[in-house]
Amino acid sequence: IVCASMCMENKRLLVKLMSYDNIGDVEHELTEKHHGVQYLPIYRLAFSIYANELTAQQLVRLKESLDDVKVDSCSYRSRNIVLIIGESYNRNHSSLYGYETPNTPRQKKLYKRGELMPFTDVVSPWNLTSFVFKHLFSLYTVGDKGDWCDYPLFPEVFRKAGYHVTFMTNQFLPQAKEAVYDFSGGFFLNDEQLSKAQFDTRNTDLYRFDNGLLCNYEKLKDEGKDKPQLIIFHLKGQHVDYRTRCPKVQKRFNKDTYKESRPELSDKERTVLSDYDNAILYNDSIVNAIVDKFRKQDAIVIYVPDHGEECYDGGVHFYGRMHSAEITPRLAHAEFEIPMWIWASREYKAKHPDIWQAVRKYRKRPYMTDAMPYLLLYLAGIECPQYRDELNILSDKYNEKRPRILKRQVDYNVLMEKEKLQKEQEKAKENNKKKR
Repeated sequence: IVCASMCMENKRLLVKLMSYDNIGDVEHELTEKHHGVQYLPIYRLAFSIYANELTAQQLVRLKESLDDVKVDSCSYRSRNIVLIIGESYNRNHSSLYGYETPNTPRQKKLYKRGELMPFTDVVSPWNLTSFVFKHLFSLYTVGDKGDWCDYPLFPEVFRKAGYHVTFMTNQFLPQAKEAVYDFSGGFFLNDEQLSKAQFDTRNTDLYRFDNGLLCNYEKLKDEGKDKPQLIIFHLKGQHVDYRTRCPKVQKRFNKDTYKESRPELSDKERTVLSDYDNAILYNDSIVNAIVDKFRKQDAIVIYVPDHGEECYDGGVHFYGRMHSAEITPRLAHAEFEIPMWIWASREYKAKHPDIWQAVRKYRKRPYMTDAMPYLLLYLAGIECPQYRDELNILSDKYNEKRPRILKRQVDYNVLMEKEKLQKEQEKAKENNKKKR
């Protein structure tokens, strides 16, 4: 009786965990502080079968959408398109965007030269990597009918159009003892049929540091070199354990760096903050190295991370992500606001002055990264039935008033308006007090 009463709550939570109809909701349930724990092997086996059956349902729908991949024409507007997907990058912790710690010196140098244009109002639809990847790869956007798996994946469209597609990932490879988060984020990339439909070239190894991925790319870069190229780099970036994301020899910051600027933090907290900034500094060197690989080619490079990250922002003594918390303006600033920039080689800007002019002109537009495939299709010059010009941020027809819904819960634009109004009201109260 005692044992039954002690484990009854966990049994209830296990039933709840295994009652969802898609793997994404299961993964989100596991981010809750109190969730079902599979203490016994039989529970883990049952959960594994359940998780695989859920993904199988979405894989079937994705494979059905393969028949919907049609390309009317392709002008190959951009010969080489490079998409760099970062990880856990809070825009407000980037010196490129005004952060006081100098952790992006190379990107700032490229910006001062006029080679790199940072976009200033970009958010992610989710603060969970697997959800972001599904939105980033699918032609589905938040608010569309159906689900993300009912729509084609953009690499499929690129391959159909004649591009050679390379995918270099430092996270999503099938492996033993894979966590549910990696499984949920990568199952549609690693399914044999879908992988062949999306990618011509893939890496087969993971690396402790992202530089290993770049070295691997050097061995594969000549594959399909006679065809137009779409190259996707998926970095480990600032993921989870910041301390292990930067080689010791490249670390520049430590807890003493923040003694004057962040006196409210403990030594342990300042150490974590220094680890995060060092990871951003290392990421700066990686993206700069990628840019250098395409400097002498007709190439355009887009950088965007999956989501943001808390690191003692807004007076909160916390780092990581608050998955179950209400989305407040402070949380939106830390976990959903992300950096995004576009770099182009000298040759590319000479051949496509109209595109570069649009990048410079529209870099302050409001944007959410679920629409990224439409920018990529435009850059490639791909005409297909699914293309929508109002989702392309470089188009004159782009819809700037499109709601940017975070986690299917709240409109970021409305949230920012409320915060602005609240600040104005507080300022008015302070002015009235001073007058009195």
